[in-house]
Amino acid sequence: MSDMPADEATLLQEARRGNEAAFASLYTLYRTGLFGFAWRMTGSTQTAEDVTQECFLALADGSRFDPQRGRLQAYLFGIARHMVFRHLKVSGREADELSECAAPEDVVEDLLAAERSELVRGAIASLPALQREAIVLFEYEELPLDAIAAITGADVGAVKARLSRARQSLRKRLEPVLFPGNERKLS
Repeated sequence: MSDMPADEATLLQEARRGNEAAFASLYTLYRTGLFGFAWRMTGSTQTAEDVTQECFLALADGSRFDPQRGRLQAYLFGIARHMVFRHLKVSGREADELSECAAPEDVVEDLLAAERSELVRGAIASLPALQREAIVLFEYEELPLDAIAAITGADVGAVKARLSRARQSLRKRLEPVLFPGNERKLS
């Protein structure tokens, strides 16, 4: 029996029959998460767009995904994961500058928030790829541990261990910067 929700299975079936609206619905459902995962893993908007596009091209091909064997989400994130790791291995990390268009209301507060955000982003980017992947999927994409395990091909215990090591590394790296001279601990 399929693990896919009935409405998702129907959309996939219709998309495979050439229904563009069904395909667009699946795209809308998963595009943001796939793009966010790829962007956070690579730091490159262009790479994230390429990865997202490749995921949906694979879905359009349709020959590789069997709804009876698992969830579409795991299939798409698995493709994204494969492409991200291939990109990281082949070309190393790229960095894109994020540009802000709106004028800040409170310049000092915005600068401090941007600096903290950049410190966190840099700390996450410095994690080993498997730990970074676990933290991005769990914290940013808000996926449950079993979904992360399915995406990564690891067991839930391994995912928990990666998350623990990632959090410990982030705590160690960020605590002196975010809380200098303070006994407060990151959780």
